[in-house]
Amino acid sequence: MVIAALGAVAVLALGALLWNGQNSDLWLIGIVAGFAFVAQGVLKRLGRRARMLSEIVGTIGLTSSAPAAYYVMIGKFGATAWMLWLANLIFAGNQIHYVQFRIHTARAEDVQAKFAHGWTFAVGQLVMAAALCVACLRGLMPWLALIAFAPILFRGWFYFFERPGPLSVRRLGWSELAHAVAFCVLFIAAFALGR
Repeated sequence: MVIAALGAVAVLALGALLWNGQNSDLWLIGIVAGFAFVAQGVLKRLGRRARMLSEIVGTIGLTSSAPAAYYVMIGKFGATAWMLWLANLIFAGNQIHYVQFRIHTARAEDVQAKFAHGWTFAVGQLVMAAALCVACLRGLMPWLALIAFAPILFRGWFYFFERPGPLSVRRLGWSELAHAVAFCVLFIAAFALGR
């Protein structure tokens, strides 16, 4: 029932956006998002080994709403629209990787055990920070926007040194939701102040 209601709202909104040939470039985003969701479904069928990859591929489709919203507001695609997509993809990808990392290291007793299993997450944190700095250096993103990524970078590094304890998946989910809300607020504020 809820899915049907949300689907109806989505169809009405999309119809209004595309009415009389308006916003026709949204079809490109829709095709990419649709392809990502189909690819996610295929990857899910490969089993547990492809779980994180399928989530990342699905996130490509989900985060396509960022450049689509920019396009609807501004009326054109450009470097900023693609940077918004990439920034949201980086954020969501970090969340997916972090949750998987936490689940797989729930019984880890010390920093060495966490790092042995999560060294790819640590490298990902470094690559993410470097990519964001490059985006700022190239003028694609205001430096102030880095503040939006600070909480997830901090929580990622802090976990390596956190005392071991039982994993509460529900609390982890609420914590990641809070990080997502904080990211949205900080990222939008950074763009409003930094441009």
